[in-house]
Amino acid sequence: MNMGIRVQLLAITASVALIILIIGLIRKRKLREEYSIIWLLAGFTLILFSIWRELLDLIAGVIGVYYAPAMLLLVGLFFGALAFLHLTVVISRFADQNRTLAQEMALLKEKLDRLTAGQST
Repeated sequence: MNMGIRVQLLAITASVALIILIIGLIRKRKLREEYSIIWLLAGFTLILFSIWRELLDLIAGVIGVYYAPAMLLLVGLFFGALAFLHLTVVISRFADQNRTLAQEMALLKEKLDRLTAGQST
């Protein structure tokens, strides 16, 4: 078996393992479906490029990347940046919700303190 086939089989195996891992995390409720879409898309893209290597060469040529395997790094960086952006949006939303909840809790605590102070006199 030549080296190219070995690398291709390793890439396919790693991509399938990634997808199985993501699906397992979803089933165990360790990863929510809405956050898994980017990872599943990345896994299926890697499988596509691993099986259809000519597509990788074609896209690399169109973009102007001279070494096609470097295109995989570019694709990985793209999906990583997309995942980081998505998680940053989620964290920002949670921070806003956390601040709102803290403010509401402070108002409720102040109201409760006034009510208990009024009953004790």
